[in-house]
Amino acid sequence: METYSALHEIPGMFLAGFCLSCAERGSGVFSALSDETDAEWFSYALESAWKAPLGEVEEGELLGILEELEEREESFDADDPGTKGFSIVQSAMLAANAIAVFMNPIPSRAEMSGQTLETILGSFDFKLGGSEISMIEAGEEEEVGRLQQLEQDAQKSFMSSVRSLSSDQMEAGLTRTFLEDLRDSCAPVRDEIKMATASVAELAGWNEE
Repeated sequence: METYSALHEIPGMFLAGFCLSCAERGSGVFSALSDETDAEWFSYALESAWKAPLGEVEEGELLGILEELEEREESFDADDPGTKGFSIVQSAMLAANAIAVFMNPIPSRAEMSGQTLETILGSFDFKLGGSEISMIEAGEEEEVGRLQQLEQDAQKSFMSSVRSLSSDQMEAGLTRTFLEDLRDSCAPVRDEIKMATASVAELAGWNEE
């Protein structure tokens, strides 16, 4: 995908911004599926990830969040793609990856955030579409579902916003204003994802687990 190749062309500090935006939109999945205790912890982890580029969180605290996520992952049945546990863990990993990329900005690692969220939403599109398999003729591109398309458009919008920055703004990096505007821009898609996740949970019987 063009967006992912473009990640190799932007300043490293903005890779964290890309991952943060994926994590914010993907938080709609976690908040719709997790219990109150896990939701409270995830909110703290995501908030810390947004504060990290502003220097408001110590490195030790960030490392602690990554370690705790690893421990919490074991409590979910996350081995089977398409399950509730898998969706919860993958959405939580978006926040963890945002922290990891902030600490070590590698384009290929940033790509993982976009690909992970697209995978989750692609599976949701499949479920919401009645789990029908459509045949793709040779030479044709696979049709992208509504939720996955929303995410792809959001990722392209992020890249456009970075490219439109002046040289001074680019040098300033992830300022408070940039991050606040970015987070606000994620809200509509995040809320759309949250509502869709609730529908998927009902269809799949996850609410009974």
